[in-house]
Amino acid sequence: MTLRVEKLTKRFGGICALREVDLVVEEGRITGLIGPNGAGKTTLFNCVTGIHRPDAGRVTLGAPAVEITGLPAHDVCRRGIGRTFQNARVFAGMSVLENVMVGTFSRSASGMWDVLRRSPSFLREEKQVRETSRDLLSFVGLAERAGEMAGRLPFGLQRRLEIARALAASPRLLLMDEPAAGMNPQEKEDLLAIIRKVSSAGITVFVIEHDVQLVMRVCDWISVLDSGEKISEGTPEQVRNDPRVIEAYLGAREYVAEG
Repeated sequence: MTLRVEKLTKRFGGICALREVDLVVEEGRITGLIGPNGAGKTTLFNCVTGIHRPDAGRVTLGAPAVEITGLPAHDVCRRGIGRTFQNARVFAGMSVLENVMVGTFSRSASGMWDVLRRSPSFLREEKQVRETSRDLLSFVGLAERAGEMAGRLPFGLQRRLEIARALAASPRLLLMDEPAAGMNPQEKEDLLAIIRKVSSAGITVFVIEHDVQLVMRVCDWISVLDSGEKISEGTPEQVRNDPRVIEAYLGAREYVAEG
């Protein structure tokens, strides 16, 4: 699923967090979004997913393009966009399996009355949801943790659980907001493998990440924000060597430029 952002602008009082940002997340690609703290990256994600309403510009999905600008978050989800957040947001008092099952509710066919009386159709659906959720836990390497309380998982595994829960809604586009935050080197390697598996499953991936080397390794295309404006985009090699990108990271030339 292709995502297009056109002239997107978002202000918070006197602060312009996004200023006429244009970018395209092409179907089938792993696209990265990088930039210094405060560049507007998460604000852009929030405008796309219905958490914030942009002040100007538009967001469209697919071809032919369908506008989703300003739709509430649940409607955006139903149109095929899933996401994870900067801070792991698991339901600590629920099991790992139950956390993934929650992610299926946006596409549930059962009504409240079906649930209350546990109708045959609801029981069939519940069985299918459990099976699908277990498959997703296997996909992210958490099958053996299904019965554990989610709050007891190490932080890196909570990140994986978030990915499985986002996938439970059957998205065609997955937005990942700093998925490697707080991970050790081995956990980051495992995350890279999962991102590639998600892409290989036919899901378009759009990822924000401060670990620039991780982005360079996994992404096909990268856009760069600084102070709410897009300053660069291109292949990892093009972005790595763009003087504007190096300058935006203030003294971290080797952080961006090393291959």
